[in-house]
Amino acid sequence: MNISEVELKTGITKQNIRLYEKKGLLHPRRNKENSYREYTEEDVETLKKIKIFRRLDVSIEDIHRIFQGESLNDILKVHLDYLLSRQSDLEAAISMCRFILQTQADSIDVGLINCKMEDMERKGGRFMGIINDYKKVSAAERKKAFYFVPDNMALTPEEFTESLCQYGMEQNLNLVVTQEGMNPKFEIDGLEYEAYREWGRYGAIIKCKATHPELVEEEYKNVPEKNKGILRTIYYFGLFLFIPVCLFAYFWISSGKISLAVYLELFYLCVFFFLFRHFRLR
Repeated sequence: MNISEVELKTGITKQNIRLYEKKGLLHPRRNKENSYREYTEEDVETLKKIKIFRRLDVSIEDIHRIFQGESLNDILKVHLDYLLSRQSDLEAAISMCRFILQTQADSIDVGLINCKMEDMERKGGRFMGIINDYKKVSAAERKKAFYFVPDNMALTPEEFTESLCQYGMEQNLNLVVTQEGMNPKFEIDGLEYEAYREWGRYGAIIKCKATHPELVEEEYKNVPEKNKGILRTIYYFGLFLFIPVCLFAYFWISSGKISLAVYLELFYLCVFFFLFRHFRLR
């Protein structure tokens, strides 16, 4: 098919198709008689992939790397971080535009605006630094220990191994069992774990712990030492703290009385403690 037909099929302009050819993303054949480009269905599919990546704002260089066989997941993870950083910048710009519209007339106070922008950048930098450190800590701590409920009862070493392998496939993990048994050992991306089975009210639970958790902590060694303990505490107790704080804020705002919010919060904590004591798995 010729370039006009490809343009109709893909919705990509002829100019962009030729650009992608120049950048080495597309390699149509040439007709030996007239040297015209001849496109195949495979070329059309390639262009459709390029169109998707460009809509995601992936650079042509990164698309070329993907087509050369580099890991799509690795490239998209880096690209996602870039988009998130841009999102933060855009939100700051939107906030500043709103501030100018609300406080300034036809002209703007340059000194005031510069001071506010510098203050936003300082706060944003500190905030994003804390968020990134928390992401490192939480991701590493999740690797130290985890548990899951198997489909079978894991009554034999074979069933135990089957449960671990099935969990690895479901979670898309590079899980390899290195030692079978009722306390098997396995590796995920080179990190060794030991697994054991416990019984709960609803059946078997398989718990897994890293045999060398200190290796996991290497993943956030660059986090300031004074922040590590705080971030670990937030990770392990954040859910229990987050829900009460949100409920307290809701009770306070909806009722307008802080004393009533305190009573309702205490009632919630009592109910939560009762449910935890009577309906936990152990």
